[in-house]
Amino acid sequence: MVNQPQTDAPFGLQPNVAAGLAYLLGLLGGIIMLVGGGTNRAVKWAAAQSITFWGGFFVLRIALGFVSAMMSYTMFALFGLIFLALSIIGLIVWLWTSISAFQGKEVEIPVVGGLARQLFASQLGGA
Repeated sequence: MVNQPQTDAPFGLQPNVAAGLAYLLGLLGGIIMLVGGGTNRAVKWAAAQSITFWGGFFVLRIALGFVSAMMSYTMFALFGLIFLALSIIGLIVWLWTSISAFQGKEVEIPVVGGLARQLFASQLGGA
């Protein structure tokens, strides 16, 4: 049996695959890749950004759901459109980040990237 060469990505994965999985699997994928033991900066960045984006996305959806439940029917319909727009944005970001990472490209989600750098400074090594 031939030994596979070691990589600096979690679980012996190629860095682009690990980064792609961090985005593809959302919040859980980000957590797994961040704590998976790898040292690759690009993978850690993808994981931190995935956690920040999807964590914020879920908090925003819950908050909007709570507020919309308190509103009248007319406002409830408006919040339905907001939920739809938010879902479309989430789908676009998910596809963009996942595909880019699998291709080996590093991306930065506007606003989320800066927040991820602040929240995960110790894991990113001051990146």
